This record gives sequence, structure tokens and C-alpha cells, in this order.
Amino acid sequence: MKASIIIPIWNGREYLAECLDALLAQDYPDFEAIAVDNASTDGSADFIEERYPRVQVIRNETNLGFAGGCNVGLRAAAGDILVLLNQDTAVGTGWLYVLIKTLRSDPKIGIVGAKALYPNGVLQHAGGYVNLRGEGKHFGHGEDDLGQFDELRDVDYVTGASLGIKRETYEIIGELDDGFSPAYYEDVDWCFRARKRGFRVVYTPEARLIHKEASVASDAATHKGMYFFHRNRLRFVFKHWRRDRLLEEFVPAEQAWLMNLKEGGERLVAAIHHACLHNLLDLSNLMSWRRRLLGTSSDDAAALVEALLTLRTTIPLGVIGNSDVPKDEARSSSMEMLQDLHQSWSVEEHEFHSDVPIVGPLIAAFRRRWNRVSTQWYVQPVIRQQNEFNAKVVAMLARLSRDQERSVEVLSQYVEEMGREITELAEEIRRLNVLLDTGGED
Repeated sequence: MKASIIIPIWNGREYLAECLDALLAQDYPDFEAIAVDNASTDGSADFIEERYPRVQVIRNETNLGFAGGCNVGLRAAAGDILVLLNQDTAVGTGWLYVLIKTLRSDPKIGIVGAKALYPNGVLQHAGGYVNLRGEGKHFGHGEDDLGQFDELRDVDYVTGASLGIKRETYEIIGELDDGFSPAYYEDVDWCFRARKRGFRVVYTPEARLIHKEASVASDAATHKGMYFFHRNRLRFVFKHWRRDRLLEEFVPAEQAWLMNLKEGGERLVAAIHHACLHNLLDLSNLMSWRRRLLGTSSDDAAALVEALLTLRTTIPLGVIGNSDVPKDEARSSSMEMLQDLHQSWSVEEHEFHSDVPIVGPLIAAFRRRWNRVSTQWYVQPVIRQQNEFNAKVVAMLARLSRDQERSVEVLSQYVEEMGREITELAEEIRRLNVLLDTGGED
């Protein structure tokens, strides 16, 4: 049984020698290694070709992200077993043999993951689970490895840093969703899709590796890192949670989490608001996935819009850090302003009509259908809402915060985010206008 190991590469040349040396030392008799270079600028592809002729190198002209890069490698792979491996890892002896043995041990096992450790030997990942808010949690994270996770078991997901999948499973569930580009949640989503089709996702402790987790560590605290993480977390939730769970459980839990954020959380709030906007603009794609995964109808679109707009208008007061205002006064004032803000989130669909005789109803129907496909029906209202909401946010912050320096910090984060969001809305309208002018060909 042939195995194919796909390693997406992007500017990580300093990790490649250790990764590839450990991989090529595996004792499994039949495997190929495919490095997919996502337009690296540090000579990674040249380094592999010069030092590791056994590794096939595929060069992408642009950075397709983790999912996109892996998909290129998966399409080129010839193996019966397909394995994803991060470039900043060093696999242990027998790692590949154990993954393949585990997949072959039960026809219902579709995906398998390994035990991942930090370089200091502390546990990083022993399988994972997902909570109501879509947060992916690693079993054992940060614990000493004392054998407490030394049994094979079923889990919600395993990390894409080291993930094996049967070709049969891959052909049934399809490729990684490149809508999660550049990174975060593509592995969680893949595992959930496999489980929805009846496959087991398991963790095996016998396959071990060291994972430096370099890219996550450097990016997580930035606005960009927060934005991509929460954008993809919301994408995952809105793909997989049914409507009643979204509205009755997820939204209240997410709002409660946001409202409990403390001083200094404005960057996170701004990132989440932007993440909501992105998923609003990607609604047609999300609805397509929901039809495939959940069998839902187009009626779910209104619920998704309601949920995303509700979260976009949730402003946690704790990030302001206004300790000088009496609690009762702050609470009363805050409730009044939040009620006012709440009135801004409802966006109604525009109903198209035509007075043209006979064919008028057909024209109106076509326009309604076209605008549902293109998402035009809510883009313009969202821009109007954005302007109204921005003004209310500024007024609320100015009224609540008596600490001028702190107020400037908070306002700067929101103003920067407003600029990013309006730019994204303008780009979406430009794209839709092009589609309308060309008759629907992007």
C-alpha cells in the first residue's frame, strides 16, 4: 500500500532539513514525498531540489494557503494513503508505519492523527474536540507527557500538522476547503466532514512528532492573526451548526463571551466584527456548503444573516476600562445605548418589482434570483448600516470613557477596522457590478 506525504511549504527553509531528514528516514517501504511550495521567497524550493532529489517539488505561482497548497499536492499524489505534514515538524521513528497500520486496522477509520509534542517534550496535541462556540481544543495541551494519552481513541478532529487519510475517504468527502485560506480550521472542517459521512477520526499515541508551531506563535497576537482565526472559526460554525443551534445556543454563547472581554480587547473585537462581515459577504458559499452537509434550504440564509449581524453589533463595554464611572450609572447608560445599537442590526431584503407588461414578473423573478446568488441584496444595506453603526460606536465610546488616553486606544482600533471593512464592502460592490455587466461571468 503506497503512501503519499504532502508538505505545504512557505518561507520555512530553516526547518526543512530536520523535517525532511526525519521523514526520509522512515522505515515504511513504499512512500513518496511531495513538497508544495506556496511561492516562497527564501529559496525553500531550490533548497529541497538541491539537497533532497527524492522529494518531488511543485511550485505554485502564488501562496494558496495551507488548504490550497495541500490540495495541489493531493491531486498529484499517487498513494492509497495520503498524509499531510507541516514543514516545522520532526517525525519520530515508525511514525508513518503506525499511521498506515492504524488506518488499515478498521474499514470505518477514515482519518488518523499523531501525538504532537513541543520541542521541550510538553504535550501539544493528543487529538482534539470542539465546543459550542466552535473553539478547537487540544487534549493534553501544555501537560507533561506522563502516558495519560497513550490509548488510541476517537476524537472530534486531529491536527493537520500530521494527518493521514485513506484515499477512499478523500474521494468521498472531497478536498480541503480553501475558503479557510490562508490557515486555521481546514483540518477541523475536514474531520467533521469525514465524521458526517460515517468515518471514524482517531488519534494514535504510537505515532509521535515534534511540532515547533512556528507560524501560529508569531501570528496569533496580531490583528491579522486574530482576524483569520475568528473568520475561519465562524466559517466552520456556520457550515456545520444547524439553524436552531446557531440562533438559540451559539449566538447567546458568543455574545456572552464578547461581553466578558476586559480592557485591552478592542483589537480582538475589531477582528471579530471584520470576521462577521467577511462571512456575510461569503454567504452564498456558506449556503452551498450547508445544503451539502446539512441538507438545509435557502430559508437558512435569513438566520445566518441575523446571527452575523447580531454579533457585529455586540460591543463589549469592558474593553474600555472605565473604572471611574459608578457601576449602576454605567450599567443604565450602557443598556440604553446598547438598545439603540440593537436597532441598527436588522437588514431587510430588497423586494424587486417590474411594471413591464407580461414579462414584468419574469424580470422581477430573475432579478430576485440573481441578487440572491450574488448577495447584492444585503451588501448595500450593510453599508448603510455600517455608517449608522460607526457613528453610534464613536458616540458610545466617547460617552462611556473618561480616560482620554484609553479612549483614543479603543477608538483607533475601531476606526482602523471600519476602514478595512468599508474597503472590503467597496471591493464586493465592484465585483458584483462587474458580474452584472458581464452577465454573471466572474
